[in-house]
Amino acid sequence: MTRQAISPDLSGGPGPDPICTDYGTITSIAPAGDGRTVCAGTDDGRVRVTRNLGATWTKPAEGLPWVTRVVVDPADPDRVCTTHSAYRAGAGLAHVHGSTDGGRHGKDLSGTCRTHPSTIWSSGRGKVLYIGTDQGVLASPSGGRQWVRLGRGMPAVPVDDIEYDAGLHRMVAATFGRGFYELTTG
Repeated sequence: MTRQAISPDLSGGPGPDPICTDYGTITSIAPAGDGRTVCAGTDDGRVRVTRNLGATWTKPAEGLPWVTRVVVDPADPDRVCTTHSAYRAGAGLAHVHGSTDGGRHGKDLSGTCRTHPSTIWSSGRGKVLYIGTDQGVLASPSGGRQWVRLGRGMPAVPVDDIEYDAGLHRMVAATFGRGFYELTTG
């Protein structure tokens, strides 16, 4: 098998983080359903997008905290969301960002979840946003303005991953040390 690079270094290399200056790693990659678009996020807060399988890359976001997840809507390659963790730098910055034009213009979707460093993002039925946080799973049917905690019986523990199963209308959350939780979303 032969491998070929499809990008230059998408991170900034060692960054200006006041605590850890040796970061510069891709932390999340999200291919779109169109077969051409790929988004990447880095631990130095950069988001990169290619619409031609790596021939060219744009820089829709820089200077944000560590990118924990990039997600592209499978049905719409222009709908992109990213989550960020400022935990490493101790900053209280917004942690959820979104775009409906492929990242050319971003919007802060953090709303009322600013105190919960988000880790994962997923879109579900009706374009509801779901994020895993250090305090469980939050949902926003308002596009990021208001966030509510989900899941009776789910402990307020860090959620490391979430997946939305559209066919069964359920959210599955994997937590740090406490197991898996399933929630029917309607």
